[in-house]
Amino acid sequence: MKEVRISRAIIEEYNKRLLDHLENDVIIVGAGPAGLTAGYWLSKAGIKTTIIEKKLSVGGGIWGGAAGYNTIVLEEKDFMDEIGVATIKKDNLYVIDAIEFATGLGFAAKKAGVQIFNLIEVEDIVLKDEIVKGVVVNNSSISTLGLHVDPFCISSKCLIDATGHPAGIVAMLKKGKPQAVPEELKEYFMDVDTAEAGVVEKTSEIYPGLYVAGMAVCDVFHLPRMGPIFGGMLKSGKKVAELIKQKLKK
Repeated sequence: MKEVRISRAIIEEYNKRLLDHLENDVIIVGAGPAGLTAGYWLSKAGIKTTIIEKKLSVGGGIWGGAAGYNTIVLEEKDFMDEIGVATIKKDNLYVIDAIEFATGLGFAAKKAGVQIFNLIEVEDIVLKDEIVKGVVVNNSSISTLGLHVDPFCISSKCLIDATGHPAGIVAMLKKGKPQAVPEELKEYFMDVDTAEAGVVEKTSEIYPGLYVAGMAVCDVFHLPRMGPIFGGMLKSGKKVAELIKQKLKK
């Protein structure tokens, strides 16, 4: 029956991809601008990378631009040229269609080799010998409904929290080990210049095996929010990829 062949093809291919990525060099939680950018650069370097996204679509906050005006801005366009996304120059800014940006960045990351699992939510981290070594995951719909269904685990050598404003993975670490992140997770009032520079500068490994990138950095290091300008997030994604490449080489 054709319907069964269709179902078999879907189930077999998905399970093959999942089994192939139960062990990874890098897991990125969050398929927003920082997470996708990190995945792009890591995969281009031949590093086995998986992105976990709890929502249906990738792109994070890109889609809505500013207040639903689906347009975003950057101060540099080199990475847009790299992935083939069109830009329009206005004064010293580059204006980009948010839909083209989200789809173009997602496509570029996939073509570079990153594996993306959407509709998967992280419930907890795996911590062994005081090193973060993976994540505990479940289907997003199961988590949303609050059903008592056991999760499964995916391992990594390095884990990136690219969950955006909540810094969700760092919050999980802080809940179980408050001394690991002693200060409250919060971001301050909007200040674009400070946030754009700070989010790149503070992108780092904050606990053995756990890195922060993108807007999660603002929560961890008490930086201002930055609004619909995405350059700092892209640079943060590239920086965390570079940090991990150096670590894995050692």
